[in-house]
Amino acid sequence: MLGVNWLSSLGPIIWDFNNLTMKFWRHGRQIIWTSLGKPRPDQPRLHTLSPTATMEALLTSFSHLFRDPQGLPPQRRYDHRIHLKDPSKSTTVRPYRYPHLQKAELEKQCQDMLAQGIIRYSTSPFSSPVLLVKKQDGSWRFCVDYRALNDNTLKDKFPIPVIDELLDELEGAKFFTKLDLRSGYHQVRMHPDDIEKTAFRAHHGHFEFLVMPFGLCNAPSTFQALMNDILGPYLQKFVLVFFDDILIYSKTWNQHLDHIQKIFSILQKSAVYLKKSKCSFGQTMVGYLGHIISDQGVAVDPEKIQAISSWPQPTTVK
Repeated sequence: MLGVNWLSSLGPIIWDFNNLTMKFWRHGRQIIWTSLGKPRPDQPRLHTLSPTATMEALLTSFSHLFRDPQGLPPQRRYDHRIHLKDPSKSTTVRPYRYPHLQKAELEKQCQDMLAQGIIRYSTSPFSSPVLLVKKQDGSWRFCVDYRALNDNTLKDKFPIPVIDELLDELEGAKFFTKLDLRSGYHQVRMHPDDIEKTAFRAHHGHFEFLVMPFGLCNAPSTFQALMNDILGPYLQKFVLVFFDDILIYSKTWNQHLDHIQKIFSILQKSAVYLKKSKCSFGQTMVGYLGHIISDQGVAVDPEKIQAISSWPQPTTVK
């Protein structure tokens, strides 16, 4: 009677025909319609969407979470700070010598970051060298060697979660969704007073980061503090977070859809973006922090112990 075209505009819908309720989300709010009468035996029944279709509808309604971030992230309470042991000392390290092939790659990556607006040209008295590290897929990872700067940085004492304690929270869960952030560190701003300290020098110029770069000694603590602040209302109730790895866990499928919608809404409000290719949605078994998690419990990831399990049996033991 309502019409499929209109119903499709509501996004994912949860029907409960025993209690005659219809649940959906509108403008970030959960709406529940309840019938005033009881179903008659001859009353026609509607068909619900399959779990896969329901999940796809939910992902479609939050598709903007998976796009590339545009511009700088918003300023937050946890913008990264660099507190120096000796504020009068500026760290300067001469740049490395690079092979000719790496020079073109360095220039390309710097131009890409300039276009994204996450770095800018610098006149800072600070300078750290840059190097390229090869990834498993053959591409190059841009790394700044901040070791000298880190030696002059006061280390904070923010508590990092213990993996074993996190996994203890999963008892009884049957459905899991794993989320991975898109360049998580680059979704955190540098505090304006500390931007100059992130300066790095390559063979073709001097630059500084406007977002939190990799390699700073207190960066993991800043990132964990930010994620704890964003997901605080639901933390260890139905979501775990270890740096940029987020795990949503639920005991029933309907609960799981509701939990995902709540996490997506809070990430959207906080302007945090996800990388869809590294996410897993609505699974009964998922890999998380080097473990395989399922409704049967937690097991070691076979890939992590492959070298040991495939070790040949010794034949010359004396």
